[in-house]
Amino acid sequence: MENGGLCRRLSFLASPTSLRVLLRALATAIRESGTLIFMRIVRALSLASVGAAMLSARVVGAQGSREVAIRLHRAGDTVSVRGAAVTIDHTIEAGNTDSAGIVRVPDLEDGGHIIEVVARGYQAYFDNFTTGANVPQPIQLALLPVLASDTAKAKGQPTDLKFAGFNARRTKGQGKFFTRAQLDAASGRPLANVLKADAGAFIAAGPHGESQLAMRPTAKASSPCFAAVVRDGARIYPFAGANPPDLDKIFPEQLAGLELYVRPATVPAELRDAANCGALVLWTRDANR
Repeated sequence: MENGGLCRRLSFLASPTSLRVLLRALATAIRESGTLIFMRIVRALSLASVGAAMLSARVVGAQGSREVAIRLHRAGDTVSVRGAAVTIDHTIEAGNTDSAGIVRVPDLEDGGHIIEVVARGYQAYFDNFTTGANVPQPIQLALLPVLASDTAKAKGQPTDLKFAGFNARRTKGQGKFFTRAQLDAASGRPLANVLKADAGAFIAAGPHGESQLAMRPTAKASSPCFAAVVRDGARIYPFAGANPPDLDKIFPEQLAGLELYVRPATVPAELRDAANCGALVLWTRDANR
């Protein structure tokens, strides 16, 4: 018998309607058959009630839930990751970790779950974990820090693009533009997530799990066609010895403006020679105050 059907039948036994039916049956039995049959009916009902209670307890205990504590720390040591935004199963906003790197999720069902973590200075985290009566708490998860070399300014090929022309290019409506206010509203989210969720961009997975902007592949494409990337007027990809930047390591609050050109035909003339797969133009706040 399915648990759902069993629960509905047990609920009926405890309902006012079922009690009225039983009382009418008892009254009829008393009138028609006397005290002996009445006592037999009472005994039968008592046994049925006890059995129903036992079955109900088993069904209720089949799937447990509990408050779950999750602790985030830096990979390789015990340093707590504070202020990390944690999401469970794509829909449960668990909040931010405290000074000890802990976030608590109330009434979480036992079993397997998915966790997503975004923390400033750390690579975006996405993994599975399991909860249950025998799982020690807090559940320990390690985040990889973003290395200083990853965030250092890359060398690149100078272009004629200027931040001063941002609004003029925006007026032409040839791409998707994010102003400083819009970037502030997306604060804390990796840029890969912002471009994918808010601009419909295609994000390809790099050889080491990086999130890189590419043109949406065709059926015949054997590998991604990565978009050109410009930072503060310098083209950092394609550039000799450079790989497409990992957009999980760039955050909106670091930028003063962003320009996304998904189709090659829409990219500014200054990039036409190197943007066969679209382009991403980033203007940082450090360089454009």
